[in-house]
Amino acid sequence: MSSKEAGMIPSLYEVSKPIPGTEGWERMYPVGNLIWKERIKELEEVSIYRDVMHWPRALTPFDTDCIFIPAFRGLDAYQHRITVTPVGRGFYFFLINGYQFSADVPVYTDPKVIEERTREFMRRMIYCWFNWKWLYSRWKKDVLELLKEQESLGKQIRDLPEPYDDMEIYTKLRAISSGRKLVEIFDRAVHIYLTIFEGYQYQFIGAAYATDFVFIDFCKKAFPGIDEQTIGRMITGVELEAYRPDEEVKRLARLAVKLGLAADIKKATNFEKMRSEFEKTRNGRKWCQEFDKVSFPWFNMMVTQGVFARHDEPCWIENPDIILGFLKNYIEKIERGEKIERDVKALKAEKARLFKEHLEKLKTDEEKKTFKQYYDLATTFYVFVEEEVMYIKNFNYALFRRNIKKFAEILAKRGIIKEPNDIFFLQFKEIKSALEDLSWSWAAGIPPTNYWIREIEWRKKVFEKFEKWEPPMFVGPWKKGVEEPFALILGGGVPPHILDLYRRRPKPEELKELTGHGVSPGVVEGPARVIKRPEDIDKLQLGEIMVCPHTQPAWTPAFAVIKGIVCDSGGVMSHAGITAREYGIPGVMNTHFGTSVIKTGDKIRVDGDKGVVTILG
Repeated sequence: MSSKEAGMIPSLYEVSKPIPGTEGWERMYPVGNLIWKERIKELEEVSIYRDVMHWPRALTPFDTDCIFIPAFRGLDAYQHRITVTPVGRGFYFFLINGYQFSADVPVYTDPKVIEERTREFMRRMIYCWFNWKWLYSRWKKDVLELLKEQESLGKQIRDLPEPYDDMEIYTKLRAISSGRKLVEIFDRAVHIYLTIFEGYQYQFIGAAYATDFVFIDFCKKAFPGIDEQTIGRMITGVELEAYRPDEEVKRLARLAVKLGLAADIKKATNFEKMRSEFEKTRNGRKWCQEFDKVSFPWFNMMVTQGVFARHDEPCWIENPDIILGFLKNYIEKIERGEKIERDVKALKAEKARLFKEHLEKLKTDEEKKTFKQYYDLATTFYVFVEEEVMYIKNFNYALFRRNIKKFAEILAKRGIIKEPNDIFFLQFKEIKSALEDLSWSWAAGIPPTNYWIREIEWRKKVFEKFEKWEPPMFVGPWKKGVEEPFALILGGGVPPHILDLYRRRPKPEELKELTGHGVSPGVVEGPARVIKRPEDIDKLQLGEIMVCPHTQPAWTPAFAVIKGIVCDSGGVMSHAGITAREYGIPGVMNTHFGTSVIKTGDKIRVDGDKGVVTILG
């Protein structure tokens, strides 16, 4: 009897068996992220799980190099070696049949080691905390310069000249051929992307989360019984640049109403067709000009199913029908006389009230001073947690992928690969190799090899089998829960009742109540709208409760439409948790089974105070 039939958590040995017909799949991925026989004994000592909040689907070789490897490599390096968190050492991260599996690297337990790491951690964090204003200003300046360079590289990516190379090799003393130049542009594009993703993304995230840890820990000790959502409400009402894309959509909606274009937008079914009609009128052209002004960078928002984007997931500007859906919802609210802005004033008043209320509970001046210091730090770094997502997981990825697609078009045109999207079945080093193959065949004027075409056809068939596989959420033997600090604050961890449900595997219709983390207060009832695919966001109707795996900044306009939110994963400081509080709607995170059990149209109750979701019918 298999582990699945027995209702047990499957073993690593069982899970890592290849799917029939995929033998040899390991060559598609980096060797350091595979389960070799010699690693099984080592990994059986840790609790292994799938982090569906970040990686809900199978990863192609490109996705692995683009998001999976640099995400973990950067996080581990900063957490263990640079930020020097006192106990956390990072993660094991590996792939089985194209799917991500993680485990905490066992945390430090030796008091002497923890004491030494704590001293070094505080030395580095204090420097960040007391120099934050200029550090963040420089961080943003550097990132923006790299993003602009990535955008400018796109203008240099062009097919190789025929029948001769450019004369500028002599006139500008360029020296290298156009084939070699193309390879070097690719190298630079990858370098910029990884520098931003693997470096700038994590440079201050440790300091930001450290402030959360410190503030939450102080509050729990100073105010016994306080819940994390109350702590979260103390730091809401912040003006975030991360909400700028949403604000620009709202501005465009108001402008459409003012220019008499609202009716045209509401009846439109395709953004590009609507735009072509707008270009024929004075007011329409004026609206389009305003749209174009804010498209870069604000509409380079990746609408992803997980935290990180994949090669086949859209960004707003690549699929403007997403923006069209948001515009329609905002216009309808404006026409009904409803507010579409966040009530920041009310949020700030509530924040001030909670701060004062808890400050007055403290007995000594020293406690009050410490509370205020931690509070100030938490509200300051709260901004970075959201904004780094926008710059790095959205703008950085969107621009890089756009350039990769240009390389893909050249490779497909030249017969190195069969079609442009095939490039996403190659690792970075293989794309470079393909470009070098192109450079050589072009230089000599001979037909290119068809090696990559054959290899990619095999990989696509293997990947089809991966996507049909149902990977387990947990791999045994499960010895203890998640302890890694970053995983807990962002993902919420794995509560015992979730593990119990997974072991019992009840039928979806048997679950009428789900327990998670209440991250935003209030109780609301209404129809559910299950959104599993990011491109379905525009199906949301006013007054529905969104049920989804996870959200990120590109989903923000949805929060002005819905009246409650339920997520499979996420903690008090996840994007969904933060934004639910900012928009004043009840929210429950980390239900694990929300999108599996709840169906669109179900009437549900979301209790953000208790962290309970009830299916009413």
